[in-house]
Amino acid sequence: MTGTIIKKEIASNLLSYKFFIVILLTTLLLATSFFVLAKDFKGRKADYELVRPKPGEAMAVLPPNPLSIFAKGLDEAMTRSFEIGAYGMGVRAGQKSGNAIFAFFPTPDFVYIVKVVLSLVAMLFGFDQISRERENGVLRLVLSNSVSRAKVLAGKWLGNYLSLAVPFTLVTLIGFALMNLDPQISFGAAGTMRFLLLLAVALLYVALFLSLGLLISALTKKAASSLVVLLLIWAVAVFVLPNIGTLVARQLVDVPSVKALSEKRQQTWTREILLAIVESRGKGDAAWDASRKEHFGKIDVEFDQLENDYRVKFDRLVRLTKNINRVSPAASFVYAETELAGTGIAEEGRLKEGVVRYKDAVLKESDQGKKEHTAFSYKYRSVGQVMVQGGLFDVAWLAVFTIVLFAGAYAAFVRYDVR
Repeated sequence: MTGTIIKKEIASNLLSYKFFIVILLTTLLLATSFFVLAKDFKGRKADYELVRPKPGEAMAVLPPNPLSIFAKGLDEAMTRSFEIGAYGMGVRAGQKSGNAIFAFFPTPDFVYIVKVVLSLVAMLFGFDQISRERENGVLRLVLSNSVSRAKVLAGKWLGNYLSLAVPFTLVTLIGFALMNLDPQISFGAAGTMRFLLLLAVALLYVALFLSLGLLISALTKKAASSLVVLLLIWAVAVFVLPNIGTLVARQLVDVPSVKALSEKRQQTWTREILLAIVESRGKGDAAWDASRKEHFGKIDVEFDQLENDYRVKFDRLVRLTKNINRVSPAASFVYAETELAGTGIAEEGRLKEGVVRYKDAVLKESDQGKKEHTAFSYKYRSVGQVMVQGGLFDVAWLAVFTIVLFAGAYAAFVRYDVR
């Protein structure tokens, strides 16, 4: 009987204008996103070819991540140029996006489309599955036969999920395959595996909101009421809760502003330079060189201390923000997707630690009189490392959300009055 209901739901969707509008909209959004972000990636890659360090040059810079096409995340921050010299470490803007529209609106990448559009579409597929069929009498007719409500609910869920997931998966895979034909974009075997994981997590996220739609439909008597309640929940879960979590965390953890940190750096620099000038005044070039080296060393140590203190507080803020934001499944989805793509918060923090180690190594080589420095290298975390270091928790949390919502839908449907 479940199979019959699945077929009935799929056939009903295929005959509905709503289905074709949704699929057309999703296809256009994904195609536009892939085209725009692929072009953006190639532009940033061309920028990298211009700034990439020459052999022996003390510079830490990464090329743009191809998976940023799907999950932009912090990729622009991670591709900044870090130049190391006798005066410390300087940071340049890096490979910025050439599309000025991104400065005004969220980047329309795959993650954003799934987080906002696909979640809404999934709810639209489920919001009236029970309440609407109660209104038109179909549900009473179905349950008059010897069929369990569990099978009816499972059939409805699977039928609608397949109606949405199959075309979405096909469109996404076609877009990925077409991008692989571009010689300027190379994902490789590892990148392809990560992309498939991104797609799998996206499908789990869609399942969560479909289950939410069925739950609210089973708790209301009219389809119109289901839609209003779901739109409110969707807006709160996708937009409100993540922003509230960030505001709450900032009230609980005191992190100095970037401007304050910059001012402290400037004060340290000015103080040590003035001391070096005073100590070496009238003593010749040798005394100036020795004094300058000593105070530059102090500047470097104090800069490192300021950076470490800031990083400790900032990491505490990030951890608290993420934990609060995980109340929203949208936040867990974004965290999981960006970390799997290598553009997440944890990956960016790990990169900064690698840059600091590289800076220390370069300064040590300079003290030894070396003119040519070792090249900077950075290896992204493996999928296993990403999962162990938080990715698995976010994916499991999405799965728990989905199971709980479906279980709630079942409990409500068992008690649902079809009259």
